[in-house]
Amino acid sequence: MTTTMRLTPVIGVQRESSETVSRLELEPIFAELAARWASDGRAVPGWPDEEWTNFARRSPWPGR
Repeated sequence: MTTTMRLTPVIGVQRESSETVSRLELEPIFAELAARWASDGRAVPGWPDEEWTNFARRSPWPGR
């Protein structure tokens, strides 16, 4: 049996009733992580990826 779990991004985190944590409060953590990934040469979600762009431009049928 295989179980697949789909994760979805959360813009704000629910606290009590209608109070939420704004994305700006959470952003420094993600900005630091993204900078670390970029410095390691890794793909960063939401940032342009030159390797993927070049790959996607290629014809799936070379020689045509």
